[in-house]
Amino acid sequence: MEKTAYWVAAFYLAAAVQFVGCIAFAASRYGPPAYNPVTTTMSDLQAIKCGVFEGAQVCSPIHLLANLSVAVLGLLMTVGSLLFRPLLPRGRRRDVAVALLVVAGLAAFANAFTPEDVTFTGDLVTAIIAFLGANFGLIQIGRTISTEPRWRGYHVLSEVLGTVGIAAFILDGFGLGMLIGNGTIEWLIVAPILAWAPATGFRLILGRNRSNPST
Repeated sequence: MEKTAYWVAAFYLAAAVQFVGCIAFAASRYGPPAYNPVTTTMSDLQAIKCGVFEGAQVCSPIHLLANLSVAVLGLLMTVGSLLFRPLLPRGRRRDVAVALLVVAGLAAFANAFTPEDVTFTGDLVTAIIAFLGANFGLIQIGRTISTEPRWRGYHVLSEVLGTVGIAAFILDGFGLGMLIGNGTIEWLIVAPILAWAPATGFRLILGRNRSNPST
């Protein structure tokens, strides 16, 4: 189980770090017009053609990197979540939580192959499944580990992050994205999973180190 914990930590950490790094690099090469985190969405970074889309000019020269990063994120989250399963308390909550994260990971992987300017419906559907699956998964993970002493306090973080993501998604449905920017609301939806993954990785590593102190 100790090796499994380190593998889960490695997958989760790599998933978040590579995604943030690749998306940041793709954003630095975006345009014209220049990347604006308030108005530019991740889907814009993944668009394969330069031109007007949904009334806005979109141009992402290294869209291949952005899409590859999304695919890798999905794969690493899927594998990491499957490996995480035996480390969680047994029961229906665990199975539901892992299933949600796996579905979210697979949807993210599929999203890499459905750029908005190729199939808007495909991009929208896969993104929705990934967003909802990931954030509901965080909430369910929190509920799953709430009775475990070794996860004391951490379950609150997991549930809060998931709740923030779901709240942002719902508010977007009511038009908040139009007020604060589609890019901003999208980051509010995605940020919880990007924060949770490395936090969980570090928690697993620290937890194992504390239970097996060096002599």
